[in-house]
This record gives sequence, C-alpha cells and structure tokens, in this order.
Amino acid sequence: MEHIFRAYDIRGIFNKEFYAENAATIGTAFGTYLGGEGKVLVGMDSRVTSSIIERAFCSGLASTGIDVYSTGVVPIPVANFKTMKGDFKAGAYITASHNPPEYNGIRFRRSDGTGYTEENEEIKKIFFSGKFKTANWNRVGGLFTISPESTLKEYEEYLLPRFSPERSLKVIIDSGNGTASLTSPYLFRKLGFDVRTLNAQPDGTFPGRPNEPKEENLKDLMLSVREMKSDFGIAYDGDADRVVFIDDLGRVVQNEKIGIIVAREILREKGSGTVVANVECSSIVEEEISRAGGEVARVRVGDVFVCDAIKRYSAIFAMETSAHYFYPDFYYFDDPLVVSLKLAEILSKKDKKLSKMADDISSYPKAHENYSCKDSIKFRVIEKIIEKFRARGYRIDITDGARVEFDDGWALLRASNTTPLIRATVEARNEERLREFTRMVRDIFEDAKKEIE
Repeated sequence: MEHIFRAYDIRGIFNKEFYAENAATIGTAFGTYLGGEGKVLVGMDSRVTSSIIERAFCSGLASTGIDVYSTGVVPIPVANFKTMKGDFKAGAYITASHNPPEYNGIRFRRSDGTGYTEENEEIKKIFFSGKFKTANWNRVGGLFTISPESTLKEYEEYLLPRFSPERSLKVIIDSGNGTASLTSPYLFRKLGFDVRTLNAQPDGTFPGRPNEPKEENLKDLMLSVREMKSDFGIAYDGDADRVVFIDDLGRVVQNEKIGIIVAREILREKGSGTVVANVECSSIVEEEISRAGGEVARVRVGDVFVCDAIKRYSAIFAMETSAHYFYPDFYYFDDPLVVSLKLAEILSKKDKKLSKMADDISSYPKAHENYSCKDSIKFRVIEKIIEKFRARGYRIDITDGARVEFDDGWALLRASNTTPLIRATVEARNEERLREFTRMVRDIFEDAKKEIE
C-alpha cells in the first residue's frame, strides 16, 4: 500500500493497488491535515474509475468537517485555476496523469493551485497512523456541486482576452480522449484558428491512442499534419497537464525547443528574466536563453518543485523535459493550454514555420539507461557515484541526484522514487562522445554498486 504514495501524488492500479475505500480514508487524512475546516475544490479526469474515487474521497473529506465542492470532469489546470480563483483552502484532483487507463490516483493542491511537496508526506503519515479528525454528526462538511460548464467558462473568459494572434493558422488538436477536448478546440476557434481534431471525445478507456503523448503514440497526428498541410499539431495527455507539439513537417518537436521558443519571446517582451528548467533539460536551454538575455535556474525534476522555484526566482517561464510548461504571468502552476495558445500567437506573428524555428536551435544526442539497484542501497550508490566523479575532477550538481558536467556534455543519475532503479540520462555534442560518456557512467555505476554491496 505504501508504494502508491509518491513524491507528489498518490497513484496505483484501481482495485489491485488502490481501492475506493483507500480513497475515502485518504480523504479523511487530507481533511485531518487541513484541520477539518474550510472549503476544498475537487476535480477529476475522464477515467472510468474517477467518479467512484471522487465520491469516496469527497465523503471522507467531508466527514472531517470540510465543505467539499466538486466541479466534475475538467482539465487539471482548469481545476487548479478554480482553486486559485475561488475562496478555497486547498484543492484535489482525481487522476493518474499519463498512465494507462487501469491506473488512478489523487493529487493535492494548495490554495494557489500549485501542488503539494512535503505536505504529501504529512498526509501519508496521518493515513498510516489512523489518527483522524472526525466531526460530530451535526458538524460534518457539505457536499456541493459546481458545474464543469461554469468552471470552464470562467477559465476561458480569463484566458481569451490575453491573446491576440495576428493571423489564422491551421491547427490539429489531438486530445487523446482526455479532458483537453473540453476546452482547447474551443479556445483556438474563438481566437480565429482553423481547427481540426482527433480523439476529441472524453473516454476513460483511451480508445484513440495510448494516453501518454510521446512520439510512438502520435503517428496519426503526425500523418494528419502532413496530409492536411497544417501549421502545427498539438497532443495532450488525459488530464491535460502535458503537451507535445508537431511541426508543419509532421515531426515531434523536442520539448526543450518549445520551451526555448516561448521563453525567448517572453524575454523579448520583458527585456530580461530567469527561466526555470529541471536538471534533466538539455544544455541548449542555457545556450539559447543566455543568448536571448535571460538566466537559467536548474531545479529538481517534478512540477511541484518547479512551481516552488518559480516563486523563489520570480521566474518569467519554466519548463520540464516531461512536457510541462509554466507561464507565471498567468499563475504559478503548469498549464499546457496556455502555452499552446502562446506558441500559436507567436507563430501567427512570425514569417517562420515551426519547423524552421526548431531546426535553428541546436540538437544534441541523448541516451537514457536504467540500472538495476536495490531500494535499500540505491541512494548510497548515488553518493558513491558522486564521490567517484569528484575524485576524477568533474563538477557535480547535486540538486537532484548527480548531474556530472563534462567539457562537451553531461550525465544525470537519479534514484527512482518508485522502483529499484537508478536512471541515467547522458547528453553530448556528438554521437561518438555520447558513447564514451555513456560507457563511463555505466562503469562508474557498476563500480559504486559493487563497493556498496
């Protein structure tokens, strides 16, 4: 049971790892953490099991004295927006993000719509302690409903006046049978874009394509963009917190390049500023952002940690390799819908196609490897790896695991939070150096593991 509590959410296979009764108890633990008073907004994605979990969770939450407001099926950034704009003490969202349909889970939100970090650990402790706050029968919280239509309308009315594209573009939107279909096509059409859609009906079995918007799942969209001669394509995951872009040639654009294109425009508008990127982002981020007059702050992997860094650095933009984007002029939490509209606005004002913009940014080869390592030793192995690289004179960033800086590349090693693995990402200026660095990283891992074992 403990393994479903992750660094920034709760997630597991429904009725195998995560049950409705768990959702009720988690709701009670969450209400206990909040002190059993105030209002909480709850939203959910379109998964088959989301409504079951939502009802159980809301009941447990209300039993502590919390007034619970359910806004039904909406994208997670829309639920975050409603939490931020309303008089809510906190928020929660039922989702398993980009995982397959048999998974589900819960994410907690602060009153500003950003995710919990260390607070998740406190809720976990309360859950396993069994020490809950319970309200008297005549002091329990209420269960209220806010229509998803009204929440979506409020969100759309907030966004639309803030974009001013100069010409129409042809856009294909693949919502992956998820919640983005409830608002993204509408927003683009209202702004004058010529919109075609794929997988545009919410369906929790995700029949159109696998939920995660990665290249092998987007062949239909890539082909459609080419055949229909569209300017670009957009693909979301099920709860609409990730977005991937297809250029006019039908190619997936590297996530960091999208972040760079948007961040450069914001820097042009503002003159200067800090862009936050997680430690896994390519070194092209520093190169391009510094060239555009900005600075880069590196942070831990995970959207909740990026949100905190945005506040700390007063950042103008933020990105993750996992296709999360943050535009703090709107709010601190990530919203791929906002970044989709911003990119479309930028393209409408430029003579260049998205393919040309992306190709003008350097591309460096990357490798990803997983090394088997027991949970009981994996963090000590990371420490030993740091020690070994330092002994060789390499500079190490320990913001999140170990990021080793080479003259013409880098390697990141992180212990997985959920599996007995150490994950390695290696980047170099060319394929030959990439092979060299990857071999070196693998050898040092093996040596470190042997010494710890």
